[in-house]
Amino acid sequence: MNRFAALAAAASIAALGLSGCQTAKSQANCPAANILATASSMTEFKAGMEGDPAGEIYSVQLTGVQSSCDFDKDEGTTESDVQLTFHATRAPTGDAVSHAVPYFVASLEDGNTVLNKQILAERFSFGPGESEVTFSATVPTTLIKLANGKKPYDYSLLTGLQLTRQQMDFNAGRHTP
Repeated sequence: MNRFAALAAAASIAALGLSGCQTAKSQANCPAANILATASSMTEFKAGMEGDPAGEIYSVQLTGVQSSCDFDKDEGTTESDVQLTFHATRAPTGDAVSHAVPYFVASLEDGNTVLNKQILAERFSFGPGESEVTFSATVPTTLIKLANGKKPYDYSLLTGLQLTRQQMDFNAGRHTP
C-alpha cells in the first residue's frame, strides 16, 4: 500500500472513531463544531472584586462539543444537534448553590462569516461541600440553509462562553478590574 493510501486509510479510521454513531459519509455532510479557545473559560467574581482571587465565586470551562446533523440535499439544509460539556470549580464550602453560565453557538460560513448566533444559558449546581461539578447542555437544533453551490463542510458551528469585557480581559491576562 502506498503512503498516500495508508494516510487516507488512517484518516478514515480516525474519522469513524470521532464521529460516534454517524458514519464517516454522514459526518462529512455536517458542519464541523468547535470551541473558541479564547471563550472556553470564565471566572465569576463577587461585585467589586473582579480580578481579585479572594473574590472568585467559581470558574467554569467549556470542555467538549459533539455534534450530529441531518443533511437534506433536496432542501439544501443541515439541521445540527450540539451537546456541550462543562466543568466548574469553586473553593470548598458547605453551601449548596446554583448558577447559570451563559454560552453561545454561532453558525459560520467559510469559517469567518457569522450567519447566526444564539446566546443561551445553562443552570448548574454545587451540592453542599462540592468544589467541582461536570454538567452538559443540549443546544436547540441549528438549521443552516446552504447558499447556492455550497456544501455542508463550507459551514461550521462555533461555541464558547458568553463573556463580559472584564472576563475577556481577565482571560487575556490583563486582569483589569
